[in-house]
Amino acid sequence: MTMNLIYMAKPIYGGWVTFTSHLCLKYNCELFKIGKRTEAKKRKYGYGVDYRNLEIKEIVELKNKVITAVDKHYWEYLHLFPKGTMLIIHDPTELKGKNNPLLSMLDHFKIITIRKTVQEFIKNEFGIDSDFIIHPFYDYLKSDEVSDYYSVSISRIDFDKHTDIILKANQLITDENKKIQLFGAENRLYVHHKLKDLDFTEYWKGKYPKELPMKYQNKDLLNDCKFVVDMSIIKGDGGGTQYTFLEAIYHDCALILHKEWVEQGDLFRKDFNCYVVGYTDNIEKEIADIINSPLDDKYESIVNNSKEIIQSHINVQWF
Repeated sequence: MTMNLIYMAKPIYGGWVTFTSHLCLKYNCELFKIGKRTEAKKRKYGYGVDYRNLEIKEIVELKNKVITAVDKHYWEYLHLFPKGTMLIIHDPTELKGKNNPLLSMLDHFKIITIRKTVQEFIKNEFGIDSDFIIHPFYDYLKSDEVSDYYSVSISRIDFDKHTDIILKANQLITDENKKIQLFGAENRLYVHHKLKDLDFTEYWKGKYPKELPMKYQNKDLLNDCKFVVDMSIIKGDGGGTQYTFLEAIYHDCALILHKEWVEQGDLFRKDFNCYVVGYTDNIEKEIADIINSPLDDKYESIVNNSKEIIQSHINVQWF
């Protein structure tokens, strides 16, 4: 049975795109977008995935439909989908916004959540039951190339990612070769207001190509990298995985996470399968202290223990 994935959102980078790609690759799905006209030719989506534009009247007639993401630009089409169509909710921000029709249509769809906290949020806020299924991870072939970087951040550059904390940590990391390099799409408003005085341009390498494995200047971005730093904090969310976390674990990197994310669940455990910061008023120093310290048995133990997490995402059955 071939599943037909429908991507109903504008972003071309970020978690929605990565999720859709992993799901598509893992289960050999077809991918579609809503277009003004139906096209026979496929277009490049990224990560080795192609998609095709279809008119909405053809989209809604597809069998085995899964809406992998939806934003406000596509709300107008939601009422056209048959009752029981699968719809993925990634985080609580998707259920905000004036005149968001999804709020009154949650019971029209079969809602799938990818973190337990999101499932609980939807139940508590809207009284709607959803199915919780962990992120699917496509175990792509790794290259033999070695990364040029000791520590990186591969998240979006944005308010909820708190990239400013990471840049402040760089000021305290003593070895220039260990400073955290930034990769990812930027929110220019956030950069202007929060990062312009923190040497952002010195450490930001831009967006990485949408490839698996992730590459920068034709080198594997994470092979032999030691730390991936992610300071995500999202109200009503956390505790579980994001693709940045899974990519790090898959490539034997140790994660440095914020306690506000970790404490929303029980998957990540401080000094067991990740490093955790956020216990003082000087979070940047906490990060720098970890990166400044020599790699030791604790580091190796954290990397090894995190492998159990990635294996469950490789083995998960969505369909």
